[in-house]
Amino acid sequence: MNCVLVSACLAGENVRWHGRKVPYSSCLRKFLKENPDVQLIPVCPEQLGGLPTPRPPVKSRNGRIYETCEDKARRDEVTGDDVTDAFVAGAQATLAIAKHYCCTRAILLKTSPSCARTGITGKLLLENGIEVISVF
Repeated sequence: MNCVLVSACLAGENVRWHGRKVPYSSCLRKFLKENPDVQLIPVCPEQLGGLPTPRPPVKSRNGRIYETCEDKARRDEVTGDDVTDAFVAGAQATLAIAKHYCCTRAILLKTSPSCARTGITGKLLLENGIEVISVF
């Protein structure tokens, strides 16, 4: 079977930072319709790195990830702890899962500081030859 990693939040799992469930991604539904032979392997790098749900929103600054405030108007301000180590640990755990299932592709959340192609997990997967498809 052809296994593909997927951000668990895109598959409707309640893992987003705010703790609210989001609907199953329409992009993911379309992908599955076009690729019926695929088995999805849901992952949440943040949870795999030890972060809880819900958790504070984060902001990337100079290659590090910091907690920030929930108020969108002030979200550019760094107000909390450096959680980079948890993001790195989650990325490494995600890569280990990808290798275990022989995944060559991953469908990840485009706007995540972890999962985006420019995020910690996205970059690590790309560096290890795994195609990253970014969706909302």
